[in-house]
Amino acid sequence: MPRSKKEGIMFSFLMSAIMIFVMAALNYAVRTGSMTMDAWRHAVTAFVPGYIFGMVCDLFLCTPFSRKLTEKMVGDCKEGVRIFVIRFSMVVTMTVCMTVFGIVAGGARGAEIFMGSCVYFPYNFTIALPVQMLVVAPFSAWVVRKLCRGRQTAV
Repeated sequence: MPRSKKEGIMFSFLMSAIMIFVMAALNYAVRTGSMTMDAWRHAVTAFVPGYIFGMVCDLFLCTPFSRKLTEKMVGDCKEGVRIFVIRFSMVVTMTVCMTVFGIVAGGARGAEIFMGSCVYFPYNFTIALPVQMLVVAPFSAWVVRKLCRGRQTAV
């Protein structure tokens, strides 16, 4: 877990950037049936609006909700339990937000948004959960620790 507000913000920005980029490429690959360079090109072109929307959701909706939920569910449990609950609830809430965003950005309107969410949310969640919990969150935490410790020792 980040040790300061600065580390928390750096962690959110880095983790969101990686997840949004990777999930954009994977969703494109699912829609087209193959993971080619076109999927990565799509991720580059879709990154800026997805990242802006994702960060707004992360900072103002998902993170506050996940922290409140964790406090109510596990209170003063061990830090490992708290980290797991926060990360898990963040994956759920961000997957909901980004699935709806992707569907709307793809041109869906009205009932199509609900139907698309029902179709794509299970897939997105199944992919996002292990990628975020096992790879992106630990990697992002490691990078933030290295950056912050490097600055502290250099001063």
